[in-house]
Amino acid sequence: MALIFGSPRKQSTDKDEVGTDHRLTLAKDIYMAGKMKIVTTETVPGREIQSAFGLIVCRSYVFDNAFYGLMAQAVDVNADAIVGYRETVAFHPEGDKYYSCYGTAVRLKKLK
Repeated sequence: MALIFGSPRKQSTDKDEVGTDHRLTLAKDIYMAGKMKIVTTETVPGREIQSAFGLIVCRSYVFDNAFYGLMAQAVDVNADAIVGYRETVAFHPEGDKYYSCYGTAVRLKKLK
């Protein structure tokens, strides 16, 4: 009787892959500058939602890649914010962690 254990192999062991992908670097810069709101609530305080683009999800073995990948997807659809943000981590018996970040990309109404 044979038991087979295994998990998908990581594409890279580099912990700083954010610096190697232009989209992730741009998303990180936008987040650090405070240009995109990310909230765990259903609305952004003090703002009204004009339209929703829908659920966006990003997964990776590196948390920064999952988080900034999510932001890059929001930038791709020209969203102003991510509402209902959640993150999860799955643990594999071999010790690997697999991060998932998700939320709803939305466009906010202009401030008057």
